[in-house]
Amino acid sequence: MKDSYKKLTLAPFCYSTQSVGSKAKATIIMLLPQVFMLFYTKCYSSILLICLAMAASLAADCVESFSKKRPVKPASSIYLQGVLIGFLMPFDYPPFKAFFLIFFTLLLTQYAFGGFAQSWANPVAICIIVLYLFFGEKLPNYLVDVSHLQRTGSFIKLLDDGLITKFSCDSGITSFLNIKVFEHAGINLPEGYVSIFLDNGSPIPAFRFNFLTLISTLVLISFNMINWRIPLISLTVYIILVRIFGLYPYGGLLGQGDMLLAIFTGGTLFCIFFLLTWPGTTPLSIPGMTLYALLTGVFAFLINGCGTSRFGAFFIILAANIISPIIQYLEDWFYISFKLKKLEMKQ
Repeated sequence: MKDSYKKLTLAPFCYSTQSVGSKAKATIIMLLPQVFMLFYTKCYSSILLICLAMAASLAADCVESFSKKRPVKPASSIYLQGVLIGFLMPFDYPPFKAFFLIFFTLLLTQYAFGGFAQSWANPVAICIIVLYLFFGEKLPNYLVDVSHLQRTGSFIKLLDDGLITKFSCDSGITSFLNIKVFEHAGINLPEGYVSIFLDNGSPIPAFRFNFLTLISTLVLISFNMINWRIPLISLTVYIILVRIFGLYPYGGLLGQGDMLLAIFTGGTLFCIFFLLTWPGTTPLSIPGMTLYALLTGVFAFLINGCGTSRFGAFFIILAANIISPIIQYLEDWFYISFKLKKLEMKQ
């Protein structure tokens, strides 16, 4: 009788959400198709940087754990941190310099802000910004300049200059979509957008495969691995602002902004889905998450404008993280001031 009660398990308990470790494992699995595409496109330097970023992330956590005499965090969370950093680095970044910068930045971040899931400042975004500050020439800012936006469509310019390569299947898929899908809505999709949706050729791997990013996030959302509310609201606010005001500051008319170019060329999808929902950095209540998402969408437009930025997405994440503690404080104040008082009155 005593032997049957020697072990205690968590089996009888139910959880309202997945653990951080489970989410990290699922996210890494969903990013594997993009790693395969890097192999397929022979972008071996990016694969090396991803491996070095993972090693640097693990090394920083081991050093911090040893100094504080605590167990090492779940490996999946640390590996995910490194994978995301590696994906967000340009393929030609110096490997050894990247390793040491990532290692020291993550180590300082863990001491300053509390580590992986307790930090209000996203360690991945901070790390990429540090990499940019040391070697800014490796992270170009915009694909098109302001003077070009004042003259003609930026997407046409990108195609003409060869900055975006149009696939051979682009014409057939575009024609099919225009005839079978968009014709009834009076929409005509120009050729080239299918190509930037599949692979826009960005030097930053996270910005390249928008189709795989979208599929991965849909799978993660369906299994409750990502909170859909924050990224969906943020993305919706951003593309609406791009559509209405995207070209207006550059001499264009209202309602002429290119929404597809904005979300397919600046890493918007990847950063909003994988970085904006980072554990420990978001409000918890539905009103708090909604406000957080709305403000993030506004920040995205103010920082990235009409798109094609190669670096602005990281500042969007940091700006969102700065306002998150304020919203969380308001959440606590509202709960203490109203919810608890109502409970006390009922008693």
